[in-house]
Amino acid sequence: MHRWMTAFPSIKAALREEKIYEDWDCPQVQCVSQYVAKQADELSLEPSDVFNMLRKTSEGWYEGMRLSDGKKGWFPAENTSEVTTDHQRRRNVREKYQIAQATSQNTPS
Repeated sequence: MHRWMTAFPSIKAALREEKIYEDWDCPQVQCVSQYVAKQADELSLEPSDVFNMLRKTSEGWYEGMRLSDGKKGWFPAENTSEVTTDHQRRRNVREKYQIAQATSQNTPS
């Protein structure tokens, strides 16, 4: 339901049952069980995938961005676990940066 409402801002403003995070201060979650996307706006999850959580709904869905490739989409909260330590969060961000650097160096200019 929330995914449809993002297309209609007036409806979204009426419902305050979701939490939206700033890009610089969003929680991280890690996939703990595989999920295969069923809709075009969903992300498939593989164990060990790490995501920045951008939005959290009361229906048990998160909108997030996968750190390894930057893809955004929705996924069920039940397939993830929140990263709670600052050390792990920093490590995940560092790995994202290293992947981005490696990919940009291998891309022909």
